[in-house]
Amino acid sequence: MMKKEYLKQKIKHLNLEEVPSIGKLVEAMAYTSFQSRNLAYCYQVFKNMLMDSDRPTIFLGLAGAMVPGGMRKIIRDMIAYKMVDVLVSTGANLYHDFCEAVGVPHYLGTEHVNDLELRDLHIDRVYDTFLDEDELMKVDALIYKITEQFEPKIYSTREYLYKLGSCLNDENSILYSASKFGVPVFCPALNDSSIGLALSKYYMDKKNSNEPKLIIDPIRDLFELTQIKMKSKKTGVIFIGGGVPKNYVQQLSVNLEVLGIPHEGHHYAIQITTDDPKWGGLSGCTFKEAKSWGKFTKSAYNSVVYVDATIGLPLIVGAILQNCGNELNQRSRLKFIWMEDELIKIEQVYS
Repeated sequence: MMKKEYLKQKIKHLNLEEVPSIGKLVEAMAYTSFQSRNLAYCYQVFKNMLMDSDRPTIFLGLAGAMVPGGMRKIIRDMIAYKMVDVLVSTGANLYHDFCEAVGVPHYLGTEHVNDLELRDLHIDRVYDTFLDEDELMKVDALIYKITEQFEPKIYSTREYLYKLGSCLNDENSILYSASKFGVPVFCPALNDSSIGLALSKYYMDKKNSNEPKLIIDPIRDLFELTQIKMKSKKTGVIFIGGGVPKNYVQQLSVNLEVLGIPHEGHHYAIQITTDDPKWGGLSGCTFKEAKSWGKFTKSAYNSVVYVDATIGLPLIVGAILQNCGNELNQRSRLKFIWMEDELIKIEQVYS
């Protein structure tokens, strides 16, 4: 390339006197540098995902302590405002959402504290957030009690979490809103959470009494989620952090290949992470690397921003809400028609 081709676009210094909203601020960041520009690129990829006339199915992979970190309402709004169609989450985020829905809050705390004293006081700490352990034990007992009311059969986490969310009555709840709007919620490591701990006691008690029990089948989960990918014309992914939710969503194309079903990788992807690629960890795995596995199409439109998700997520989602409100209102919602573990079809509905 010639010198003039490298030097054709100038940096535009942020003028906060001309950015009256989150939406305008994030758009202006596209002409800055470093993670500010990357955040603007993630916003643009997300916007293109939402505006694609082929109506991609959008998967949200949710890791990290996002609910204890105050991001619960934002995740709920992404569901309610049709920004995401499928949620794949860690069990902890769903458990903490359930806690809030039944009146057990999170408290402002500090990392500069005597943790042994907290232990004596039955206070649990998530970095600078506190929780009342005595109240959490009551939540575990409630999950146990609710689960006892469900038919004792084999469930996927999608089915189980739908029923659990249907028992709540909190418009700000992730689980409640997902059940209300028909957004499937999958939790590939449900056992790695306090929901799983409550279910382990349920399992033990039913086993000791020789009663029939509810069983959650993780392979059925993968089978169901893979069908969503298979029956979608296009797909996009949003990863908050990484871990199991990220890999679970990324591996769908690989699973279709294993099943001998023609497929394409995901078409859009954004990730908010603080993990560095060079350590070889999954949360830092780049989309470029994922293309070697066929997890994304060769021309997939993608961007990553390396920033704390409690900073990056409100800015990106806030910009979408402020700049794309009319488009979101006109956007269809996906309706998933299931017969047991078989996805019959995906319909677009307008409301």
